[in-house]
This record gives sequence, structure tokens and C-alpha cells, in this order.
Amino acid sequence: MIPRALLALLLAAPAAAGAVEVVALLPASGANVDGGTVAAAHEVLRGHLERTGSFAVRVAGGGPVTELEPTPAQAVAAAQEVGASRAAVLRLALLGSVLHARLTVYEVPGGRTLRSDDLTAGDAQDLDPVLQRLAQGWAEGSPAAEVAEVGTVTTREAAPPARVEATRQLGLRLGGMTAYGTVNATNPFATGVGIYWMYDARDFLFDLSGEYFAGDHLTDTAAGFGAYLPLGKRNVAPYAGGGLRYAWTAVNGHWNHGFQPYLAVGLILGRLSTVGIRGEASWFWNAFGNQGRNANGLVWSVAFEF
Repeated sequence: MIPRALLALLLAAPAAAGAVEVVALLPASGANVDGGTVAAAHEVLRGHLERTGSFAVRVAGGGPVTELEPTPAQAVAAAQEVGASRAAVLRLALLGSVLHARLTVYEVPGGRTLRSDDLTAGDAQDLDPVLQRLAQGWAEGSPAAEVAEVGTVTTREAAPPARVEATRQLGLRLGGMTAYGTVNATNPFATGVGIYWMYDARDFLFDLSGEYFAGDHLTDTAAGFGAYLPLGKRNVAPYAGGGLRYAWTAVNGHWNHGFQPYLAVGLILGRLSTVGIRGEASWFWNAFGNQGRNANGLVWSVAFEF
């Protein structure tokens, strides 16, 4: 024979499993949103809450629209009148072309905020999936932004995010190079030209460059990239950074090639303009030997950007 206490527990289990929370849905309010949209959003949210199977919704506080958002005390009082244990308040606000929907849930009694969740819609037509996700998120205890499904992704979420466009400038440079640490302890000098394509992403600079230097005892051809940190955001901006080039170098007639890392400091005149002047000095290391020794050096240049 089944004990009486166990029988009572078995009979109560189905009822407990099907228990729902009684929720009072107060009149929705809106800022810069027409009353018809606010009233429709109130009714749509009610349907979505009931379809989750977690809530028994009771409309409280009068009609579906109010100009001002109910206070926690008003929400609790309205919920107590209909015998609800939670009070839900929907607020809509239109700013520009973006419609914000916020769902706030208060504890009854007490008025403590149990939940405040919001989501944005591209327009009023985008509001239905937003309300569905606010209801589903509450039922699951998750933010509405994390419960998207096929069919509830908003058009605002589907739109590609806006990105800050980096400015691009072509530069032509003239300069000189001096090599140190050569085999015969001389410091050969060469002059040259270069071309680069620079990207200015506001917080950092990046360039792709190629250059050629030639002199009586020094020839250097290199191509590579550099990254720099601007030390200011005004029209005249110093910067510092470094990069890596691949170079073909001849010192006193002896050719070699390999990577050429460098550190650089410089100054941009006209960073805010479509044309500018860039002065730079860099120290490079040849990561390859010239007759058993490295030829390091100094490069200076002045460039015109457009």
C-alpha cells in the first residue's frame, strides 16, 4: 500500500509542474511614440508572455496606454489589486530612427526591481520580435539579446555595423641613408627615393612602402611595412613606431639580402588635411651579414603626402 504522504506528493507533482507565475501587466508608456503603437505593443507583449507557458497575465492599472511610466509603488499597488506576485511595465522610446523597448519587473510586495531588460528595433514593424524576445528572455532568465532564434533576429541586428573609415594617403619621399659597422669601418652614404601608402586609423598609423638608395659604396633596395603610434590628434602630430622591410643591400660592392627591422620617429604636418608633409628618421638593423658583419644604419627622409 502506498503511504499517504507519498501519494499526496505524487498527486501534487503534476500540478506543480504546470504551475505558472501570476503577472500583472501594467499600461505601457512611450516617449516620442504614437499611442496606437504603444497600445499594440502592450497587447502583443501580453500574448508573447502567455505563449511562453511560464506566466498567467492579468491586465492591471487601467487602459493599455499611459503618458508616464508607472512608478514602482504604483506598479506594486496595481498588481496587488489583481492578486499578482510580479508587476511588469513596458516602456517604448523612439530616438531618431531607433525604437527602444524596455521591460521592467517589480517584486510584489516590496517594489524591488527583479528584472530590467531592453532591446532596440529598427522601426515599429521590427517591434514584434523584440517583444517576443523580451518575454522569452524573462521566462528563461536570460537577457533578450541572447535568446534570438530564426525569425526573431531584428533588422537592426541584421544590418552591418558601422565602422570608422581609415583615411588613406599616398606619399613620395626623398632622403638619405648612412651605414655603420661595415667591414672596412667606413660609413658609406647614399641618397634615394621612396613611395608608400599610409592608412590613418586615428589611434594608429600603418604604411606599406618601397624605397631605393644608391651611393658610391652603398646600395639598398627594400620593401616592407610599418606601424606607428601618433602622439597627438591635432594637425601637427609626432609619432613613433617601427616596422620590417626585406632589403637587398650592397656595401662596398658585396651584395646580400634579408630582413631589415627598424625603429622610427617622425612628425606629420597636415594630418587633418588631404595633403601633408612627413619627416622621419629611423634606425635599421640588417638581420643578415655583409662579409661576416652586419651593416646597420640611419635613414632620414622628407615626404609629401596627397
